[in-house]
Amino acid sequence: MKIIVSQNKDSWTGILLNEGKLYYSSYSFKNKKEAVSYLSKIAKEEVEVEERDHPILDAINGIVNGTSFDLPKIDFDFSGFTEKEIAVLNELLKVPAGKVVSYGELAKRVDVPYGARFVGNVMMKNRFGPIVPCHRVILSSGKIGKFAGKSNHPMKKRMLKQENATFKE
Repeated sequence: MKIIVSQNKDSWTGILLNEGKLYYSSYSFKNKKEAVSYLSKIAKEEVEVEERDHPILDAINGIVNGTSFDLPKIDFDFSGFTEKEIAVLNELLKVPAGKVVSYGELAKRVDVPYGARFVGNVMMKNRFGPIVPCHRVILSSGKIGKFAGKSNHPMKKRMLKQENATFKE
């Protein structure tokens, strides 16, 4: 596996690639050492580390900064996910910046009736954020719901506001 990190303003962003496929992405690290340490623990094996630009890092930073929502072609390493979970993640990739979808609606789109809770669990397992934009999944009431395991998370609010998405506070 390979870790690639880059600085984004006053924080760091990192990705973990497995044979060239995106295995994990994360952002808002305080420094390079923290990013490498965290991603190394995810890898659970010897990793090669590079500090450089990468199209996926550029995309993550664009989403987090609210400056660009364009995604490059990305091959994902979906190992550890079921077919239904992969279907949810792929369907979520179709939700454009500025739009939101409820957990229940996302479940319906992938033919999982009454599957809002299932979708919520998939969002908790999403290791590709913000590329696979779990921040765009909200409650059917229009409220933002959880993000990173926390209700009413300020990062989710900030990202949705940057995208001019409609939601209830």
